[in-house]
Amino acid sequence: MCRGRASEMTSISKIAVCRIAKDYPVGGDPSYGLQPVYYYLSKEQARLGHDVHVVTNRKTGQPKSENYGRVTIHRVDSPFDLNAYQIARSVIYGHRDTILHTHATAGFFTVPMKGALGVPVVSHVHGTTRSHHMPVRLLFGDVVHDYSPIKVTYYFLREKILWSCADRVLTVSSVIKRDLSEHYRISQKKIRVVFNGVDEQIFKPQPDETFPEALKKFEGKKTILYVGHFGLRKGVVYLIRAMKKISKECPDAVLVCVGGVPSWLGGTDYWSYLQKEIERDDLVDRVLLLDRVPNVQLPAFYSAASVFVLPSYYEAFGKVVVEAMACGTPVVATKRGGLSEVVDDGKSGFLIDYGSADAIANAVLAILSNEALASKMGEFGRQRVERDFTWNSVATRIDSVYSELLD
Repeated sequence: MCRGRASEMTSISKIAVCRIAKDYPVGGDPSYGLQPVYYYLSKEQARLGHDVHVVTNRKTGQPKSENYGRVTIHRVDSPFDLNAYQIARSVIYGHRDTILHTHATAGFFTVPMKGALGVPVVSHVHGTTRSHHMPVRLLFGDVVHDYSPIKVTYYFLREKILWSCADRVLTVSSVIKRDLSEHYRISQKKIRVVFNGVDEQIFKPQPDETFPEALKKFEGKKTILYVGHFGLRKGVVYLIRAMKKISKECPDAVLVCVGGVPSWLGGTDYWSYLQKEIERDDLVDRVLLLDRVPNVQLPAFYSAASVFVLPSYYEAFGKVVVEAMACGTPVVATKRGGLSEVVDDGKSGFLIDYGSADAIANAVLAILSNEALASKMGEFGRQRVERDFTWNSVATRIDSVYSELLD
């Protein structure tokens, strides 16, 4: 893992970074998914002196070009790969030292055109289709989430071809590094682990007067917070079931779940499914389901919470856990995936097994019943963020990877 301070990392002189990333936010307003990663990393690299260009897809009504935070954004129409290649080529030909930095499976044009482009390619992996931890099928009651074998095979092959072609592969956790090595047969020599980051100037403990309006009816309560979509993989149903035990031992405890059901989750009505669980356990006055909240409003939610819980089946990294830690909130998370690399068990929170409402309840109650422990965990989490998860440290570590290639 990368745990050194940014000041200990190699720095490089000004270069051009051509970032290929789908769904870059308009007007500097990242709100969901990987948008904050693309935006804050680009902004920090520009602050460090690099000439940063982002090539992204253009949605209806979006501007074709934009310059925000000293980052030049080029939005292209379909076919994405063909048009993105044209922009990337113009950026590369205009600079002496350039790194082509792709994210996820964007930038597939680099495979056939790498020789023609003539610059180092860095592929940034935020999650894999094939993993030791990802299931083929998730089942809970009468709700089933199947992973189509055809789609899984297609995405796996696309990932393997693109990432194998890169000169360096960045991963957000050691768990992903293992998957890339064992499932994708990518040489460990070219894989580097670089954690994602958080803007610690935005995500920080908030004053009491910023208490979210949506939570006013819970003001003064001990709030348990979840942030993420409501799909099966996130394990929200176990958190709701844990509230039955939590509310008996801590009568002023309430649960707030933020995230809703994005369209890409498919046609299953997870919202109604969770609402039925709430009603069945007589928790209507203790559990609140909310839709997605803008990124800039989340610090107030984290700060209002007594504890943050992420009960996922699997997370490649766990960005929301880092955001909670940055706000000084103790966390409870499952051991699966990259979460064990983010949460120091017993120090910034507790790591538990997936799928156990009792395990969630016991960990949450241990924090709610001990204010001194909660405060100590919150302080430790904030310190860990300042050490390992700022965008400055992320960008500086990536600079050291760029330096390996350009030297």
